[in-house]
Amino acid sequence: MRTLYYFIALLAFTSCEDVIDLPLEEGPKRLVIDANINWEKGTLGNEQVIRLTETVGFYEQDIPVVSNAIVTISDSSKDYVFVEDGTTGIYRTTSFEPQIDETYTLTIEYNGETFNATESLKSVTDITSVEQSFQNIFGEEVIRVDFNYTDPADEENYYVSVFSSDAYLLNFTRTWSDEFIDGNDDSVFEIDENFEPGNTLTLRFFGVSEQYHNYTELLLQQIESGGPFATPPAAVKGNCINLTNPDSKPLGYFRLSEVVTTPYVIQ
Repeated sequence: MRTLYYFIALLAFTSCEDVIDLPLEEGPKRLVIDANINWEKGTLGNEQVIRLTETVGFYEQDIPVVSNAIVTISDSSKDYVFVEDGTTGIYRTTSFEPQIDETYTLTIEYNGETFNATESLKSVTDITSVEQSFQNIFGEEVIRVDFNYTDPADEENYYVSVFSSDAYLLNFTRTWSDEFIDGNDDSVFEIDENFEPGNTLTLRFFGVSEQYHNYTELLLQQIESGGPFATPPAAVKGNCINLTNPDSKPLGYFRLSEVVTTPYVIQ
């Protein structure tokens, strides 16, 4: 009887090795807008990049780029034209003038349609210091690194942090607001059992709008709740719209942020 159980288990595992290509129905192509305007604190911020692509089928490997679009960002007094690098779908400007709390409008003209989004540029506070310590997790001493900052008082602030390191493959993103820390000292920290002396941990610390904070939070919730039996995720709505054909909504988000980049070498 035990041999029979082993045979059934072996059959179940080996049958899982077969690759099945499901005939998935592909929807119409949609424009994907990667328009993250990042003003590195303390720099001019004049060089900015926007990337345009299209959606692809599930089994396709190559992502089609969007060429020959007209891409412009406008503020209250000036238009900034983004020029494509060849036929790469990457559009650049070297004349952008970032201003905190200024409202900017992105306009994209492509394939007979006009796409539009409006957002404000948000500031971020400085990282004042970095501290390394050990934290006991389930009886194991694990390295923790705190990046300290002081939240500005009497302001509504929303933050996004992105940690990258040569100690792990993927970046880690978090979002939060200053609802409970307004005007106080706080830190954004990272704990990882794989940290070793000599590893570099880099924090990118963004000031964002409430709308982008909520958008990113929804995206992260969908990613974290994934799994083989998870409910298929719903499309998270960005702030870009199609003025010509409202039913053909683009994907992506137009965001403007001041950002502080702080690297730290693990001791």
